[in-house]
Amino acid sequence: MTRKAIIALFENELSIPRNATCEKCDAKLKHPLLPWLIGPKFSSTTEKVLFVGKPHRGTPVEVPPSSNIIDPVNVVSEYWRQPWPYWRYTREIAEVLYGDSAKDSIAMTNLIKCTNVEDGEPSTDETTPVMAESCILKLGVFWKEVELIKPKTLVFYTYSLFPEMLEEVPVAFEGTVQEITSRDNWVMCRNKKLGWWDRICKTAWTDNLRLLVAGHPERMGKPEYVKLISDWVRSY
Repeated sequence: MTRKAIIALFENELSIPRNATCEKCDAKLKHPLLPWLIGPKFSSTTEKVLFVGKPHRGTPVEVPPSSNIIDPVNVVSEYWRQPWPYWRYTREIAEVLYGDSAKDSIAMTNLIKCTNVEDGEPSTDETTPVMAESCILKLGVFWKEVELIKPKTLVFYTYSLFPEMLEEVPVAFEGTVQEITSRDNWVMCRNKKLGWWDRICKTAWTDNLRLLVAGHPERMGKPEYVKLISDWVRSY
């Protein structure tokens, strides 16, 4: 039901990508991506972890002309075994946390719903300030997803992606956001600095929503990165 509610959010409530904000946005590929995954066991886990990535690349599935919205549900099993850092590191973190039930126990989505990177192009992030502002601040697509998914733990891989646009937490009750670390905090991941912004707040569905904005796993030591994130989640 949650997925149907998110489809309705995209197509009916927000009318993306056909609303005035989207029309002014400078994204090259205006095919908004629905959440990759909301596992059938997600809501029964203690942590309810939602992993949040940067914008996707290209169009992983054929896009219906009637909506322009990408529903990736049929390619997730294939992507789950790919070596790309977003998938491989997330998979291994989930396996540390949930073992054989890893894929069924987590949720995955993207902070910004459209992309500037075509299939086959280098993975360099080309998200513009207009894209970020339109999606995160003006439309609030991600936060509306969060209200529907109701996670208790948010792990963002987006520290380098306009973190100032995550200062406000629209789902939080007023005055409840607590900074565990500052926005400019970092930790060591093998021999590299890893952005590490840790907060907590109260929402309508939990008194303890944890938010970690961390650096993207790409080019990070895998064992160290997996341990840092999984230890943080386990500290719930």
